[in-house]
Amino acid sequence: MTLLPKHLSSFAAITMLATATLCGCFSRNSSEFELPKDSYAIVASASILNDTDWNAATIGELLKKYPDAQIILWEKDVTEALPQLKVLKPSFTAFVVKPGEAGVHFTIAVSNLTRALDDDPYTDTFWGVITGYDAASAKAVAAAGPIAIERALDCSGCDITAFKKAWRYSEDHRGTMNTWDAEADDVVQNVPCDTDNTQGVLERLQKDNIQFLSTSGHATQHDWQMGYCGPNMTMVHKEGALIAVNPNREGFYAHSDEPKVYFANGNCLIGDIDQRDCMALSWMRDGGVRQMMGYTVTTWFGAQGWGTLGLFTDTAGLTTASEAFHFTNAGIVNALEKAIEITGAEDIRTTYLTKIAEMNQPITRQMLHWVDTLSPEEREKQRDFLRQIIGNLHDRDTVCFYGDPALNARIADGRFTVEPSVYHKTQQTLLLSVRLNRGERKGAIWFRLPGSWTYTPEQVKASEELGEPDLCLDNMIRFPNATLTKRGTYTVTIEQALPNIVTADPYSTL
Repeated sequence: MTLLPKHLSSFAAITMLATATLCGCFSRNSSEFELPKDSYAIVASASILNDTDWNAATIGELLKKYPDAQIILWEKDVTEALPQLKVLKPSFTAFVVKPGEAGVHFTIAVSNLTRALDDDPYTDTFWGVITGYDAASAKAVAAAGPIAIERALDCSGCDITAFKKAWRYSEDHRGTMNTWDAEADDVVQNVPCDTDNTQGVLERLQKDNIQFLSTSGHATQHDWQMGYCGPNMTMVHKEGALIAVNPNREGFYAHSDEPKVYFANGNCLIGDIDQRDCMALSWMRDGGVRQMMGYTVTTWFGAQGWGTLGLFTDTAGLTTASEAFHFTNAGIVNALEKAIEITGAEDIRTTYLTKIAEMNQPITRQMLHWVDTLSPEEREKQRDFLRQIIGNLHDRDTVCFYGDPALNARIADGRFTVEPSVYHKTQQTLLLSVRLNRGERKGAIWFRLPGSWTYTPEQVKASEELGEPDLCLDNMIRFPNATLTKRGTYTVTIEQALPNIVTADPYSTL
């Protein structure tokens, strides 16, 4: 492993890397293909490169896990990485920054950047932002290993039976909690509890060592207020430490070492890093969080947050946390593309939020023009449709995913098991398989493709129970109306599938 010398400028450092081996890229003759490996890119700011401690803690740790990863550096704006990312089109991209470079505007920029690597409007690389309160906490995020999630704390209302053991505190009912133990219970148990959940949350964090946390309720960049129905716990922070405050204003340190995934799926603002001392960075430093999803603006529609949580838990074991986030985002983009077909408002693709505002509802000029063409009766009929467009446009760019996007963090021993992909070279056929272990699934099933592929929907043949795909992208595929009711393996065959091989020098544009 070689770290870039501290004294080099970002462009000089990039030039040095021009002869580096591309991860997942290889020579082949016309008669033989190989299954592409997933490639990895590290997009780092110049401030990371030029800081010895941060460089070693982030770039250095990622290179230990992904020694063939390509490093792309930027000086003034993250969009400087676009030319190289277009050539590499990596399976995964880690955006490494210091706290002062992260936040709402960076999230929006990354969201748009990662959808611009080719001509379609969908995310072309699974991305995550790696940062920290300090270099040491950033190192913990970058160096994180796989998380087999068995124990969960739900404070928003997900399916807790997806886990081996789980606890739920309701955001709108006090005095009762739900518990689930897969080895002991046939149904979710209702258990009396204190109306103040402070000590209960601390016990879950510090004694039960939860590995997954989901939250809703009021929140800002600097607190999480548990529930809506009267005085309850508030989680705050101080100098990177988490503090649980009960209704009597007594504070308790909430430190937790257990590596975990945190979905703040129903909270406003908690994913925004507006300064170094904030909730998101405190969870990473003091709460064991290795991956986090959170809104960087106020939330009201919730398609990205609740959609990610639902997909992750309802299809337990099928997706990693990162995949659930990116599949959900692709679904949002697809819904907006369908809206463009109806309204003709193509500026939906290029419109995004630019500031934090209460109930921020983005409406494009072409959408307004379409509304003006409707009669009053038609406008009333289209009210819900317009709300969906506005809500999806709000959510598309404003939710940040923190952590290593390639980290295998998924629910252990879940309802699904993803089996290894197989590529038959002579037939040029890619096989994808998933096994249903228990229960059933009626709804969308997503597959992430290894590497990047060229194929058409007509080339996709799937088990009858999966149905027909409606979204066939080079890195993912969706079956929207799957009906899986029996245990067993369900397969997808993509005939005459061609892996996309990177052959160009990604730095030749400099």
